[in-house]
Amino acid sequence: MDWKVTDGKRKVLSNYAFYSKLRPDLQTAILEHASEVNFPSGTVLFTPGGQCPNVALVGAGSMRIFIGSDSGREVTLYHVGPGETCPINLLSALLGYAVPATAVVEADVHAVVLPKDMCRRWLDSEPAMRTFLLDGLAVRFMEIFQQVNEITFGRLDRRLTDFLSRNFSESKLVPPEIKATHEHIASELGTAREVVSRLLREFERSGAIDLGRGKVTLKDSTRLRQFQ
Repeated sequence: MDWKVTDGKRKVLSNYAFYSKLRPDLQTAILEHASEVNFPSGTVLFTPGGQCPNVALVGAGSMRIFIGSDSGREVTLYHVGPGETCPINLLSALLGYAVPATAVVEADVHAVVLPKDMCRRWLDSEPAMRTFLLDGLAVRFMEIFQQVNEITFGRLDRRLTDFLSRNFSESKLVPPEIKATHEHIASELGTAREVVSRLLREFERSGAIDLGRGKVTLKDSTRLRQFQ
């Protein structure tokens, strides 16, 4: 086996705990059948009504899975990054369900894809593969359930504050900055852009943030926390 061919695959698969629990011969089989793929930012991976021909495992980058309406409004269901699974991908590839959402690459993705027929065979014979599937579905189900609960019952100003605080904490800029449009933030929170814009302007008037074209900059974290 050519190490140069499999090294990239090993690196991607090392993000997934189930792989290390498999028998050595099955690890080798997965390496042989896996294919490396790269998708640039903006690539549409699947759309409603389609099918996923393979199971994808992300090694780098991220993709956003969302649903949209005819009016153009979008609601983000979840994001998929390294070591994470996409239940829509799993259910479509392994059980043949039609895709109910859209997946778009947010940051350039490097991944491996596994043929669905091989995955079905491994699921039948390997407990670690079944656990991987069930855990992936359970985690995402709970995330979506929590999001529905927040959209339905949560205060939007508090949810917006939490979103901003979380993303500011991940920023490496000084002062912290988020590059996102009002429309993107609205889709993350499952609400209308106009509502987000109104709240952001209120936050800006309070001195908590500064608004720019396609970006939000933290100005005073203490004042921002007052909206929680």
